[in-house]
Amino acid sequence: MPTKHMGSLIEVGGSENLLVVTDLHGNLTDFKVYLKIWEEDYGRRSPIVFTGDFIHSMGYEDGSVEILETIRSYYKRYKNFYLLLGNHEWSHITGIDVYKGGVNQSLSFEKLLMEKFGDNWMEKLESYTRFFKKLPFAVKTKNRVFISHAGPSRHIKGLDDIINIKEDGYQAPAVYEMLWNRYGSYLEEDIDEFLRRVDCNAMIVGHTPVDGFQLIGNQIILSSSYSAGRKAYINLDLNAEIENSQDLIPMIEFIQA
Repeated sequence: MPTKHMGSLIEVGGSENLLVVTDLHGNLTDFKVYLKIWEEDYGRRSPIVFTGDFIHSMGYEDGSVEILETIRSYYKRYKNFYLLLGNHEWSHITGIDVYKGGVNQSLSFEKLLMEKFGDNWMEKLESYTRFFKKLPFAVKTKNRVFISHAGPSRHIKGLDDIINIKEDGYQAPAVYEMLWNRYGSYLEEDIDEFLRRVDCNAMIVGHTPVDGFQLIGNQIILSSSYSAGRKAYINLDLNAEIENSQDLIPMIEFIQA
């Protein structure tokens, strides 16, 4: 099964493993760790996916610009370097501010661009926003693992709805739920129903900070940088038989915080 790009969905096949990394939130140090793992341990041969929220620091030095400049370059250079849209990138597409801890993250990002680029900051923001609009929403692996920033969404009836998710605009209910939904706004049975609709057996998301990972039925919430404790990524064996989320647990790796 070769890798296919179909609208807002990437179907990944033809490789031994896929590295899955979630929310970086401007943490340049952690980003460099994951990049080093991909480049040195895997020689850039294995695909890697970052599941969105590259930007908006959570209280540490903000490396959002450095991360964006690097991922844009790698996105152009390497066909197996995948990026998904997160809700924090979405905020700059829609012009809807996102807040964390009472801080307007969208405004803070604009101030960062002003500091970095002076009078040219707005042109830079527009170029980043155009880049965000190119990003797909999900990955489906050949062994039936679904990977997205958040979700699931009850408005998704099948894979075609993922492929065409942008057609109704970035404020459509399906878009919002695939970028913003946290456990509580959906239940375990919603996960199973969603996975049935998209023909998958397990789901990996970021979005919610947890201690490395948390199992919610057939969904794994993964925290690679912005976390509630440990930081983890998944080295997903694409040739393994995945019947449920439990099969993914042995593939979880931790980095030093």
